[in-house]
Amino acid sequence: MSIKLEGSETSTVTRETRQPSQINMIFTYIDESLMWEKKEDIVKVSLSAYKLDNINIREAIHERYNAEIIGKDLFIKYDGMNKERIHRRLANSAEIHNLNWGAEINIICVVGGNNFRPDVGIWFRDPMFVQRSRPTASLCPPPNVWIEVFYNKDPDRSHALSKIDLIQQHNLINIEYVGIAIPVAGNPFLQNPNSGIVTTPATQTPEVPTRAPYTIHLWDVNSIPVYYKMDWNKHLVLRCGWKIDFNIVLNVISKP
Repeated sequence: MSIKLEGSETSTVTRETRQPSQINMIFTYIDESLMWEKKEDIVKVSLSAYKLDNINIREAIHERYNAEIIGKDLFIKYDGMNKERIHRRLANSAEIHNLNWGAEINIICVVGGNNFRPDVGIWFRDPMFVQRSRPTASLCPPPNVWIEVFYNKDPDRSHALSKIDLIQQHNLINIEYVGIAIPVAGNPFLQNPNSGIVTTPATQTPEVPTRAPYTIHLWDVNSIPVYYKMDWNKHLVLRCGWKIDFNIVLNVISKP
């Protein structure tokens, strides 16, 4: 059965793109590359053979793939339910803390010509309507709080942490960065032995923990990283005043 939608809008990308053949070539190349890749956590596809300076081409790629474009490389995320659930609950917690903030999941922002998708981004001042509608073309700014949730193994871990270096190159000192490492183990994390008690501030560790879960915090992206082992009933207070309750993460990864 065919249904015609009167007055429906044509896709902006379809309407405006003047290089459909080039877009199809890129799509074919990406799809063929993905056939040979193990779709686990994150996959990198080099697009060095193609020109990516056309906004319509970039928008077409983002419409088709849940991806970041960094330099000449495409990074496609394959987040599982646990990570997606953590993203959503952290964003909800931030919105409850301040209803005027924009707390979003996996939204494109532009830094130095790169198209990033922070797992959770918190904007103290909402981007303009056109930036929310077409973030790539309208250069949606990066969030004030940038959160990445990653498995404690490469390439997922190295990709999340490499973003710190990329952001530092542009001297964006107003960005507070939080990296949350979760374990790769197939078994759930231990249950909370003291459920319901009031959380207390987490204690710093002198170096990055070898075992997850743990948190990496940068007061701003040019500061020295501070590490915290994530334990039940602990929290981390950010520069902006929002408290990240570690139980949010641990409740997800401890569920059988």
